[in-house]
Amino acid sequence: MNRKNLFLPLICLVLLACCTRTEPIVILYENDVHCAIDGYARIAGQRDIERQQTPYVSIVSSGDFAQGNTAGSLTQGEAIVRIMNAVGYDYITVGNHEFDYSVPQMQHLSQQLTAQTLCCNFSRFTNEENHQSEIDLFPAYAVRKYGSTKVGFVGVATPSTFRSSTPTYFIDDEGNLLYDFHQTDTYERVQQAVDAARGEGAQIIIVLSHLGDDPEVAESRGLIAATHGIDIVLDGHAHHLLNERLVNDRGDSVTLASTATKFAYIGRLTIDAQNNLKNELLPVSECHAVNQAVWDTTLAVKQELDAQVNRPVGTTAFALIDRDNSDNRLVRTRETNLGDLMADIARYSTGANIGVCNGGGLRAGIYRETITFGDVVSIWPFNNTMRVTECTGQQLLDALEVGVALLPKENGDFLHVSGLRYTVDPRIPSSVIWNENRMFAGVGNTRRIVRAEVFVPDNGEADRLPYEQKGRWMPVNPDASYTIGGQSYIIACSGASGTFAHMRLLPLQGEPLNDVAAVCNYIEAMGGQINPIYRQSQGRIVIK
Repeated sequence: MNRKNLFLPLICLVLLACCTRTEPIVILYENDVHCAIDGYARIAGQRDIERQQTPYVSIVSSGDFAQGNTAGSLTQGEAIVRIMNAVGYDYITVGNHEFDYSVPQMQHLSQQLTAQTLCCNFSRFTNEENHQSEIDLFPAYAVRKYGSTKVGFVGVATPSTFRSSTPTYFIDDEGNLLYDFHQTDTYERVQQAVDAARGEGAQIIIVLSHLGDDPEVAESRGLIAATHGIDIVLDGHAHHLLNERLVNDRGDSVTLASTATKFAYIGRLTIDAQNNLKNELLPVSECHAVNQAVWDTTLAVKQELDAQVNRPVGTTAFALIDRDNSDNRLVRTRETNLGDLMADIARYSTGANIGVCNGGGLRAGIYRETITFGDVVSIWPFNNTMRVTECTGQQLLDALEVGVALLPKENGDFLHVSGLRYTVDPRIPSSVIWNENRMFAGVGNTRRIVRAEVFVPDNGEADRLPYEQKGRWMPVNPDASYTIGGQSYIIACSGASGTFAHMRLLPLQGEPLNDVAAVCNYIEAMGGQINPIYRQSQGRIVIK
């Protein structure tokens, strides 16, 4: 036998041993940070600790990082991207709130990120030689090699983005869809991405999911049940704290994990040398390591915004609440004093008969005496303008019906009102009709709104602050005409499930008024202090 041939098996064994991974892979992850920027230095600090034990460390995000407070809204997400780049993220998927500043801005943020954006179910319609086709805006997956192990990452966004962000961003002036979130085949597209990553040799599949628990479109548990080949789903959107095992469509066990929101936790996924997975949720309060470079970037962002954010605009002697003492969100299910105030601002700033604001648009309350500009931005962080629409009484009643369709469950379409009061009986089945995108299409034979009255000011009272007006209450007349004022999101951009899109949008009178400026103007009109009438909610909405 040739002596050289004797050494070939030994050489192969040595090379194989050299290529075999012995150190663990660590994937640190988060979801729904919503501009809680102090946590970024902590996740980077945890990465620094992990790198002392293994060279194989990555940081990923399941979306909703660009919106949540002034750091996002005043910079349209760019300050957040700046900090995330300092951290050094590897992969992200997009949450619905990455679209809040428009699709072009979302694409701009993705281009600015050093991390790779992955999303298997967001496409743009194109017409090429009169043949309609779709172009995927992001790669569906990526495969990374850690030593001898290939790991596949797949991204997926919630199809509810179409209605939970700004619907008009995704349609043209004629109402035709410009973009597709693949509501009817989301799970199939994830499976295709998983199969493709496996085909490239991925031994572990991690899904970066922003699906949450909305079963009417696509949700994380449904994704696991309908697919195979996934090892773990890192989920966002629902703000849950999750670390559980579920069964896929072949009976195999899959981990579903989520870190709640605003950096309450950091996720730590460890893949050992035998490709076994261990998932942990680390309380950020116990993650004491801080990466100094990321913290310096965070401080620089804060300092740049401080002068604007901390400018006082008024005072209040009581809290303006969006939630109860147990931190349960209230504004999507019932009237609050904050909702009354903001609806009054909508009516006062537009001069409409009725003012409205949707509970989903109220993102914070005020719980301290001095009200700053930053506090106001935190309540209404989406940079809307104030608009007016004209409708019939029947259309008004339909809009109210949509707002209460999900009671007692939360509903971002729930309407706080001014110049209007109504009673709802949630024991009556909702008959609201939805189209395939879960946008308003009509109301059936049953109605939950059992009483609705509009306020008619006395002559000469209409130009006063709403709480100063004298007048009378009259039943809403289905055939009468009314004007409604509110933020452009619901009045002009098909928010609130597109209910207001069926009304007649009135042209702007002069320069558009920003919603935050409208709040500041109203506080100034009150003499710089929130009037005591807002200490309690006004009884405008009665739930039987």
